[in-house]
Amino acid sequence: MSEPLSEEQKLLRKLKRRTRFTQFLAWLALFFTAVGIAAGYKNWLRIHDRSKENSAKITTVNEQLPTFANQKHVDKLQDEVNTNFTKNIDHLNSALVELRTIQDSTQHIADSVYSQVETLTLQQESHSASNITTQQDWSLEEVRFLLQTANQTLALKNDKDGALKALNLADAILIKRGSTELLPLRKQISQDYALLTQYEAPNFESISLKITNLSEMLRPSKKVTNEVSATESIGDLENTTETNKGDSIVNRVKKSFNEAVVIHKFDKSLHDEMDEETQKSLFQLISLRLETLRLMVLQRHEKSYHEQLDRISELLKSYYSEEKHKEYTSILNELNNSKINPDLPDISGSIKLLESLKSTSVN
Repeated sequence: MSEPLSEEQKLLRKLKRRTRFTQFLAWLALFFTAVGIAAGYKNWLRIHDRSKENSAKITTVNEQLPTFANQKHVDKLQDEVNTNFTKNIDHLNSALVELRTIQDSTQHIADSVYSQVETLTLQQESHSASNITTQQDWSLEEVRFLLQTANQTLALKNDKDGALKALNLADAILIKRGSTELLPLRKQISQDYALLTQYEAPNFESISLKITNLSEMLRPSKKVTNEVSATESIGDLENTTETNKGDSIVNRVKKSFNEAVVIHKFDKSLHDEMDEETQKSLFQLISLRLETLRLMVLQRHEKSYHEQLDRISELLKSYYSEEKHKEYTSILNELNNSKINPDLPDISGSIKLLESLKSTSVN
């Protein structure tokens, strides 16, 4: 049997147990202290980084702050705009008054010139009063023919220059005739001449040239063949290397995975994804539509012309990238703004007046 422990031994054992427990508590406290220090240091680093970022933002804002417009600058700018607007209104009003003055003075000059022409015609008629012959009747028929030619040339051929020349020739014959009865006819011819001068005839040559330029811009380049041959050679090379590797399990899995998964690239336009033959077919389709558009221009089919332009624009938007479509938009807008069959001016007043004057003279 073991000897009973003495009091001193019991006390030493208790002290040893307490010392171990105290050491455990000390190590535990040290561990949590280290963990707390690490967490605090990490938090401090995060706060430090945020403070750096915020200080950089504050510096940027301070640099840009002088450029910001405050309320005083906005009010000052508004006052300047209002002042300039008032000045522009005053300037426009004065310009309108000046234009009205010029119009009135021009009308007065025109009336005075007409009265002078009437006086000169009376003098011319008094000198040649005895020369009323059949030749003057033929000259009046010639005036009638020229006025009809001017109307027909404008209506059938849309020839503005030809109609103007016919009106000039008719007025020249009336000047040689020198009759006061025909002065209203000369005045009506001058009005028809001014109306025809303001008319803007369509420039078919310019429209046709724009269509040709658009067709040349859409013509596919030869780079497509090189890209297709390069991709085919790369594919053949990959196929040969795969066959040389052997039919291992890993290669079979890779092969099945590659055959199952198909990746489509959406960053390229549909036109760039086409092969050479498809691009040629697309270009032929667009060329056919452009030639149809040219034919509609020559035939002056206004409604069909704009409908065909809309179809071409939708076709380009569908198959070409947005960047390329913007390059073609300017030409399409110019073609769309071109009027191929504008309303013709009515220059039939002179020939109607001539017919009425002839009918009154017969009666």
